[in-house]
Amino acid sequence: MKKLTNTVTPTETAFGLGYIALQVFILPFVLVQGNLLLGNPFSAAQLNFIMFCVDFLCVTVIFHRFLLQGAKHALSAPFTCLRYAFLGFLLHLLGSMLINTVILSLDPEFSNVNDAAISGLTQQNYRLMSLGTVLLVPVTEETLYRGVVFGKLHGRNPLAAYVVSTLVFAALHVVGYIGYYQPLHLLLCFVQYIPAGLCLAWAYAKTDSIWASILMHITVNQIGMLAMR
Repeated sequence: MKKLTNTVTPTETAFGLGYIALQVFILPFVLVQGNLLLGNPFSAAQLNFIMFCVDFLCVTVIFHRFLLQGAKHALSAPFTCLRYAFLGFLLHLLGSMLINTVILSLDPEFSNVNDAAISGLTQQNYRLMSLGTVLLVPVTEETLYRGVVFGKLHGRNPLAAYVVSTLVFAALHVVGYIGYYQPLHLLLCFVQYIPAGLCLAWAYAKTDSIWASILMHITVNQIGMLAMR
């Protein structure tokens, strides 16, 4: 299997893992509590967009070298990058269709809690949510979950890289809803993110450029946002 060269450094890895913890456990709390102190607080959609911006700025500053390196790889073979981003999207689509069919056969009334939350925010402010979800989130999530988690494990154990990065990616999309929904419902939501996690990592590995998975992620999110319009 081809070895990845568009990878993060040990220092970037340490910062990345620390930022994942900050992003999940601290940043949302700080923003929400800070917003409550304002005389004219931001709406939920506006606050969510601010968090997207903070994540994007921090990640692009910390990982600018990694992102620029990935861009050079992509530009050196643009059609390869686009081809695997597109193939990854198709595989994700197929995998999601199969998993959704099984889930709906078990629970015909099932809905993904994270998608429902995004849909509610989108109704408040479509433009801000679309900008954040389509352009900012893919760079942040791909850098952290594919670049940091998958990329560092891939050189040691490719199978573990796929498994761990996909599980982390799926878990972080449902962890914020623990305690508000039944565990079985959250488990089904968790399973829904597995095809995306695997296919995004595959696109990165096949092209040796994080921008292939970023482009694929942008496509997935753009289609999702158009469906919510």
